[in-house]
Amino acid sequence: MQLTAATSVGGKERRQARLLRCDPVGGDHPHAQAACRDIAVAAGDFDRLPGDPVKGVCGAGLDLYDPVTVTAAGEWDGTIVEYRKTFTSECKLRLATGLVFDL
Repeated sequence: MQLTAATSVGGKERRQARLLRCDPVGGDHPHAQAACRDIAVAAGDFDRLPGDPVKGVCGAGLDLYDPVTVTAAGEWDGTIVEYRKTFTSECKLRLATGLVFDL
């Protein structure tokens, strides 16, 4: 599965992309084991990822508007996955998706 995250800073886009394999776990994702576990818990539905509700570093940055758009494309358990969503900040992204898009 190909995962990407794109942020815009000062009109310039910064894009990161990683490959994640889950059976067996592999690819170049820095948190492959945890990401695969979370995707399995969500049964491949990225809107149902367990997220990271105890992410304490957000603090005052929780309301900061610094949008990040993430995508996932590939196959999960025989089903084609195409996911795209924009979060208002990296903090909100992490709260909703855990380490899956921590690229």
